[in-house]
Amino acid sequence: MSILNRPSDGLLSVLLAVRRAIAAFGAMDEAKVIALCAPPSVVSEPDMIRKTITRWKQIGFFEDRNGKLDLAPGIASVALDDLRSLRSELLKLVLSQENNPWLSSDGTESKAGDWTRAAAWVLSQDLFSFPTDYAGVEALQERQGVEPKVFANDTRWHGFVEWSAFLGIAWNWKSRTGTMFEPGFAVEAVLPSILRSAEQIAMPDFLPRLAAVLPVIDSGIYADAVQQGLRRPWRTSRPDHLSPCLSAALARLEAGGVVRMETRSDAPQVWLLGQSGRERRQISHIIRTGGG
Repeated sequence: MSILNRPSDGLLSVLLAVRRAIAAFGAMDEAKVIALCAPPSVVSEPDMIRKTITRWKQIGFFEDRNGKLDLAPGIASVALDDLRSLRSELLKLVLSQENNPWLSSDGTESKAGDWTRAAAWVLSQDLFSFPTDYAGVEALQERQGVEPKVFANDTRWHGFVEWSAFLGIAWNWKSRTGTMFEPGFAVEAVLPSILRSAEQIAMPDFLPRLAAVLPVIDSGIYADAVQQGLRRPWRTSRPDHLSPCLSAALARLEAGGVVRMETRSDAPQVWLLGQSGRERRQISHIIRTGGG
């Protein structure tokens, strides 16, 4: 199983509660963690906390150390109330190839594979018209001939929405119903690993770097694998076109002072796409300004 089937594989809220308990009190026997976070006086049957711990031990969020449940080093290094850094570390874990065995020949979706496959498909769509409910998403899967389907049922869809907001590829859009799938937080989270502050880089060099650390976006290995399973994609992909989702993310980061984009006539350029895949703006270079 994997992370989107919440009744079987745990909840985000439970994961955060267990993480906070261990961060505050240190490594503990698993039974003590369960008693602390789900005391018998409140929770008669702590199945959900057990399932959450089991799944996230497999993914690498928790570790067994000397018979006690502890946080993995990357998670333990995050300050107790630094939710932003915690989200970034969790995104890194979920995207790791170790947690995505579906890319191998067996094709299984265990660990985090169901989320990454779904994220790669959703982020290739037109974020301005993407459905806001499962019925619409199911119909869109059918129209595009997604094989295998990234959402087998509405349980996985609702799990995906929750995890996507926390992992930074989506956010609530207050002027409309539902969720906007725009990966601005995820892009900003990985920027320091690929671009120094004030460094400028040509887009043909920047995009492969970004796809290497965020493989659910344009030209990433997860994105390419999912695209190969579409019989009727909604648009024809071009190397000089950025998807509307990535285009919106970069535009929002520029508006927030995190990056600056420039157009130089003597350099190769790519198009930012808008609603319905319309070309909106050409850019040749991006500079990480260090703001935000």
